[in-house]
Amino acid sequence: MSEALKEISLILDVWDDIFSDFDPRPLDERALSEDFVNELKKRYRETPKGALLLSFYAPKSLKDDHSEQMVIRRLRKYFKDKAFQKKRDIYRLKTRGALFVLIGIFSLCSITLVSYFTIFAPLVVQLMEILFVPLGWFGIWEGFSKIVNASPMLAHEKELYHKLSTAEYQFHYES
Repeated sequence: MSEALKEISLILDVWDDIFSDFDPRPLDERALSEDFVNELKKRYRETPKGALLLSFYAPKSLKDDHSEQMVIRRLRKYFKDKAFQKKRDIYRLKTRGALFVLIGIFSLCSITLVSYFTIFAPLVVQLMEILFVPLGWFGIWEGFSKIVNASPMLAHEKELYHKLSTAEYQFHYES
């Protein structure tokens, strides 16, 4: 194991430890167990940064190349899909931030134009300013906040799922 490769070791009693107990479908179609995924997340937080090696320790009776390949394929696909979903969530958050900025700029420009061209009576303009100026500044600052700081938690989860999707998987069997 190289220095950059960080190992997460898990013990399996049966293949069902990886998959949901509540899903009656065959193993190659069954949903992953939330307990299993949560344990991986917890162990990832305890592991220093770097590429991951997931080591599964299981009884010799589970040794089966077909099952190993199916588990690796299912885990990679699941984590790749989750990483893509988090990437899409970050994109949506940034898009929403851009919309906030545009609404803020529109609000400030609108009140500026209304004030400059004296389209309405001064009292109406002042009442509009009470609404449009805070709305404009809020939209701009909140929007930039969403764009610049697009949920560190989502970015962390995206990184986690990406690393798990590209991790090396090893199986060790003991009597």
